Amino acid sequence: MNYILLKLPNWLGDTIMLTPTIECLRRVFKNVKFIVVGNSLSTSMFETSEDIVKIFIDKSKETKGFIKRLDSTINLAFNINQYLRENDIESIDCAITFQNNFFSAFLLSKINAMKKVGYGDKNIFGIRRFLLTHAVKYISGRPPICNHQVLSYINLLLAVLPYDFFKHNMESNSIHHNDRASSVQNVLFAQAKELKLFLQINTTKKSNNIIGISCGASYGSSKMWLEKYFTETIADLAKNGFHIRIYGSKNEAEKNENIQNNAIKLLSDKFHKNIINLSGKTDLKELANSLNECSLYIGNDSGTTHIARALNIPSIVLFGPMPFEWCNPWSSKESTYKRNDCYYTDNIVAIRKEIPCSPCKKKVCPLKHHNCMKLITPDEVLEIAYDLLCFNTKQH
Repeated sequence: MNYILLKLPNWLGDTIMLTPTIECLRRVFKNVKFIVVGNSLSTSMFETSEDIVKIFIDKSKETKGFIKRLDSTINLAFNINQYLRENDIESIDCAITFQNNFFSAFLLSKINAMKKVGYGDKNIFGIRRFLLTHAVKYISGRPPICNHQVLSYINLLLAVLPYDFFKHNMESNSIHHNDRASSVQNVLFAQAKELKLFLQINTTKKSNNIIGISCGASYGSSKMWLEKYFTETIADLAKNGFHIRIYGSKNEAEKNENIQNNAIKLLSDKFHKNIINLSGKTDLKELANSLNECSLYIGNDSGTTHIARALNIPSIVLFGPMPFEWCNPWSSKESTYKRNDCYYTDNIVAIRKEIPCSPCKKKVCPLKHHNCMKLITPDEVLEIAYDLLCFNTKQH
């Protein structure tokens, strides 16, 4: 294949979990050129390069009303087709959408592409199967066959990769082998390697003295650990001589400033400078480079957490309303094991409380108690944090 178009997921974390699929395409099709399409958030993780030749920002979701969004999608398809004509590209070999909605399939139907790939509909009444030339069965990308978002994305390559690829890799295996999946699906699961960032990382040295903390989650408040818990945790770490970097978007700047100020109130003057709030002050590339200097990361289930995972930073991840198996910190080398309320994967510790109402997948706690996050205490987070910091110090 010469050209592949990728319609990215909407969320940053999901886009990072897509990267093993992109890397698989790079390995199989050595000279492939990618055209990337997504919203301003998901596309910010990519830079034009030798093989990423064009990035289109899709603003169609910002339009209100079905007809207006339809028109906006048609205009985007027109711009993509115009780019192809201007660059003497007869046709895209394959266009893949990693979104399961009507508009992403509709966009592909209007693009000059030989093969249009995505998941089909959840039920028989959907029309995505008429808009895609190769609709992969929706159920094949969900549990119990695909038990992680990374696997669900790479499963779409069933309709993309050549027969010889599967023939020559039938003996490959991985810790994500699933007896309920087919042999060809398990070939793909073995090809889902580590997460990667498509950004230039200039920093190389991790400081044993710097801890990155992300207090937000763009999905909704249900994913967020309590502000007072972050305050107590940050104050304790700062009091013990660690330098804390608080990360967040512009929308989270005020909340994070409150956390910073409340933590400072718990400290004597000499420790105040140990806490800095970088919320809204970094673009994605700057965020990644700043995180890469940290020896520990603490955060909710969010896009920043997946960036930290891609950078292989020892981390503590606080899980609440989402299915843990579906979006837990990814590793192609280490299996996850559970001890008490903690899940250990490589150098990651994820904390998740087993309560009857979780996972609810809601953006706001429908029962108003938020116990999935409230029951995770600062004391247990701090105990794990100091264990990881001590281990990192011994390693170095």
